[in-house]
Amino acid sequence: MKKGFTLAEVLITLGIIGVVAAMTMPALIGNYKKKQTVTQLKKVYSALLQSVELSKLENGDIENWNWSLNSYDFFMEYLASKFQVLKNCGNKSGCWNSNGGYMLKGGIYNDNPSGSGHYKILLSDGVFLALTKQDNSHVHITIDINGEKYPNTYGKDIFVVTFTAQGFKDSYHNISMPGLYMFGHGLTAEAIKTHSLGCAKTGAGLMCGEKILMDGWEMRKDYPW
Repeated sequence: MKKGFTLAEVLITLGIIGVVAAMTMPALIGNYKKKQTVTQLKKVYSALLQSVELSKLENGDIENWNWSLNSYDFFMEYLASKFQVLKNCGNKSGCWNSNGGYMLKGGIYNDNPSGSGHYKILLSDGVFLALTKQDNSHVHITIDINGEKYPNTYGKDIFVVTFTAQGFKDSYHNISMPGLYMFGHGLTAEAIKTHSLGCAKTGAGLMCGEKILMDGWEMRKDYPW
C-alpha cells in the first residue's frame, strides 16, 4: 500500500509556508530596497568624486576654480564630465517633485529644491540633481536617486552633498580641507543621530548620506528606514 499525504496535511503545510512567507517577505523586500538605495547613492557620489578629480587635472586646485559662477554653470564647467544630462530645468519648475522632500520625522523640509533658488538637472539614468550656492565658497548638491518616484524622503531616496573651496566648521559640518563631502561630514556619529537635520526618525534626514558612508556604505540595524 502506497502512503501519501492527505489533503488536510497538504493544506496545513501550504498554510505554514504562506505564514512564513508573509512574515519574511517584507523584511526581504526592505533589505533589497536598502541595498538598492546604497548602490545608487554610491554610484552618483563616486561619479561626482571622479568628476572633481578629472576637473582638478584640467582646472587646477579646487580653491582656484571660478566659484562666482551660478550653480548650473558651475556644475557644467567643473562636475559634469561623468554625467549625461538629459534635461536642464535651470531654476524653473521640473526636474524635481513639486513637494521638494519629506523629512524622516514627517512633514516637508523647508528648503524646497523645486524652487527657483536651485538649479535642477535630470540625468539620463533618472536621477535628479539640484544645486544651490550657499556662498562663493561652497555648494550644496541635493540628489534624488530615483527622480519623481516615491518616497521622495531625505535619507531614503534624497541625499545631500557639500562641495567646498575651503575647510570650514559650523553646526552642520566640520570640514578641514577643500573637497566633496556628504552633508554632516566631520560630525561625530552621535551628532549625526541627534542633530535636528540628522539621520534619525526624530530628525530631518539630511545627514543620512554621511551615516551610510561612515558605516562602510551600509544601512545598519540602527538606520532609520
